[in-house]
Amino acid sequence: MSTPQRLETVRRLQTVMASAYATLGAWCLIHPYSVIALGFTPKYIAMSNATTYLFTRCFGAQAMTCGLLLGTSSMTAFSFTAFGLAMIPYIGWNFWFSGIGPSRGMINSLMWLDFIGNVFFMSGSLWCGKVLREEARKSSGEGGSEALLRE
Repeated sequence: MSTPQRLETVRRLQTVMASAYATLGAWCLIHPYSVIALGFTPKYIAMSNATTYLFTRCFGAQAMTCGLLLGTSSMTAFSFTAFGLAMIPYIGWNFWFSGIGPSRGMINSLMWLDFIGNVFFMSGSLWCGKVLREEARKSSGEGGSEALLRE
C-alpha cells in the first residue's frame, strides 16, 4: 500500500471510530431504557431507576463528546496510541461484569458486541499510530505525522 493509501485508510478508520462513538453515545443519551434492556440481565434491569437512566445518559454524552473530538482532531501517532491504550479498562470491564469478576451475570451475551467494539477501537487506534510513526520515519524531514495527515 502506498503512503497516500495508508494515510487515507487512517483517516477513514478515524472517521468510522468517531461515527461509532457519536452514534452509540447518542443512543445512550436519547433512549437509555432500550440500552439497558438490551445490555443487562433481567435481574439488573429490574433494579433500574431514575439514577440508572441518568448515568446511562451521562455515559452517552461523554461518548458523543469523544466521537466529536475524535472526528475533528488531527490525530498524531502518539494520540492514536494513547487512545488505543485507553481502551484497556473498557475491555477489562467487559470481562469483569460478564463472567470472570464478582459481578458476573450483570450483562447479557449481547454485550460481547461491546467487547468486540472495544477490541476494534484498541487495535484500530494502535494500527493507526503505527502507520503514522512509520510514515513519519519515511518522510523524516517533512514535518512528521501531523503534516502527513493534513496532506
